[in-house]
Amino acid sequence: MLFSDWYTDTVDVVRITTSKVGNISRESRSKVNEDPIPCRVYNTNLQGANPQNAAAVDRHTDKLSCDVNTDIKEGDELIVTRGGLVGGETTERYLAGKPQFFYDPVGMAHTGLDHMEVAL
Repeated sequence: MLFSDWYTDTVDVVRITTSKVGNISRESRSKVNEDPIPCRVYNTNLQGANPQNAAAVDRHTDKLSCDVNTDIKEGDELIVTRGGLVGGETTERYLAGKPQFFYDPVGMAHTGLDHMEVAL
């Protein structure tokens, strides 16, 4: 895959699951993956605080790119270690938007560019 050397970050996926015992439902958070998943956070667009009537709003747009077969669903908690594959230790917490998939082949050519993008 062409993107494999581009991934410098890692992500752990945490999902809320519901279990029922008798008449009682319980929600619990559980980690989906065993090993950290190679990824890259990119397209960071940070803007300063924007004063509104009731409170200031901080707006930014980040995207995460990873293998197309990664188990990420909208609403999952994503714990990203920036530079996790190259010795980085800074972690950031995100909530996953709806994943968007990009598959090969493109125009009948296998480009190696298949990947998944998730808005954060």
